[in-house]
Amino acid sequence: MKLYSWKYLLSGLAMGALGALNLWRSLRADFDNGFVLGICCIVMSARFLYVALNEDAYEKDKTESEKFRNSSRDMFGKWAPVVLNIGWAVVIGALLLTLVNPNLAGIAILLMLAGFGYGLIVGQMVKKRM
Repeated sequence: MKLYSWKYLLSGLAMGALGALNLWRSLRADFDNGFVLGICCIVMSARFLYVALNEDAYEKDKTESEKFRNSSRDMFGKWAPVVLNIGWAVVIGALLLTLVNPNLAGIAILLMLAGFGYGLIVGQMVKKRM
């Protein structure tokens, strides 16, 4: 078995470990959100490991990433990395806002949803251009 991407292998192993830890912790206490999070981590781990160990999947992922990067550069020019990551900056800012003032949790949740929504919308715009 040949390894095609160390990055995906290490990400897959880390996600699998986090997923197993969340499942174990959730099953020991009671079924809570940790169980769902553990299942999601294990599914992502399977995808990462599949890409890391399968040549066709690795090549497909590589070409799609390159197409996405080129399309975003065509759309937004030199500002493409900034435009694509504004949503994550808003989400991180919302998390920091709750650390500074926990009473603003409602605003922080709205900011997080806005950041995720922005990321999804911009991602879909770029994918339509591909």
